[in-house]
Amino acid sequence: MTRKIFIAVISFYLLLSGFNAVCQEGRIVRETVDSPSLEGNLLGDSTRRQVTIYLPPSYDDGGNLAYPVVYLLHGYTGNNNLWTGGSYISGNIVNSMSFWLQNGKVKEMILVMPNSYNRLWGSYYTNSIATGNWADFIARDLVQYIDSSYRTLAQRESRAVIGHSMGGYGGLKLGMLYPDVFACIGGMAGDYDVEKQMDSNKSTFAYISTIRDWGQLSSLGFQTIFIARAVAYAPNPDNPPFYCDLPFVYTDDKPREIVKNPETYDRFMEHDIFRIAEARTDILLNARAIYIDCGTSDGNIEAARAIHDKLNGLGVDHVYKEFSGDHTCCVMTSTGNALEVFSNAMAFEMLVNVEHISKLVTTWATVKACHERRASNEMDNN
Repeated sequence: MTRKIFIAVISFYLLLSGFNAVCQEGRIVRETVDSPSLEGNLLGDSTRRQVTIYLPPSYDDGGNLAYPVVYLLHGYTGNNNLWTGGSYISGNIVNSMSFWLQNGKVKEMILVMPNSYNRLWGSYYTNSIATGNWADFIARDLVQYIDSSYRTLAQRESRAVIGHSMGGYGGLKLGMLYPDVFACIGGMAGDYDVEKQMDSNKSTFAYISTIRDWGQLSSLGFQTIFIARAVAYAPNPDNPPFYCDLPFVYTDDKPREIVKNPETYDRFMEHDIFRIAEARTDILLNARAIYIDCGTSDGNIEAARAIHDKLNGLGVDHVYKEFSGDHTCCVMTSTGNALEVFSNAMAFEMLVNVEHISKLVTTWATVKACHERRASNEMDNN
């Protein structure tokens, strides 16, 4: 009887320990990371960027376990606190991850949430001589810092990048431009259609062409987004105060008319997600996972459906979801759905570098052949 009670107590203790491990929460770390890629930007934005990092529950258990990393990119006007109760997302990623882990929806991973807010409220995750190289900041500077500072699986197969709105655009763009860094990519409610953004807002671009100083920006409000895109897509260091060119401007003659600037229009189109996808189809075909979603009441739903159709037309496998809701209603839910897809696609252990092994085998075969030829020659000489 005593032995049975002992076994029961031990079993209960082990069960309780396992339950506590499952219920244990991850934690948030806040860092400030220096970015050489942003040095010399014309907007005067700091190269010191705040980064919010989520570490999973088992990270502090004292082991040497390494983890995949997902980079979460915020939308326009957002910052690194978006997923921890800041701005337009309800909830906190720590609580959400605990719930998803307990229900087996996701696996343990590190989440990195950088601050890409700049003087124009958003960088569009694009390299620009005016704003700085924001794409390089994420894919080079930040990835290198995270891999050197935390226990990560430092390989493309264990990295993902995805975001919401402007960050959704950034997630697909960075995923296609840096395939050596990210194997899983995605966008939630992304604003992908650069051509539509221009053609639907000719008068706004033309009005912006009349603004001559930063003090007049207050008259634009959220429409400052059009300057943010212009500085990212068509920077011009010789055109202050915003250091960019615009796809539509007013004529100097009266009555003023709106005219198209063909060269600038084409520069914008170089950053169109559809055009990038066509040029980099091989990269998309090699992705481990691609996740795209959007709410049916979201102004970006047509762009989401269009990129879904584009990927289907290119023969690219991807997960596409629509849900009932607007632009900001369900970002945390979408994040969970994306992380579920990535949990089933990312590598959770270091992979053997097949290319490296192939080179070693080839080198050994060459050495072996030379040795055999030398031995044969020595026998002939004898």
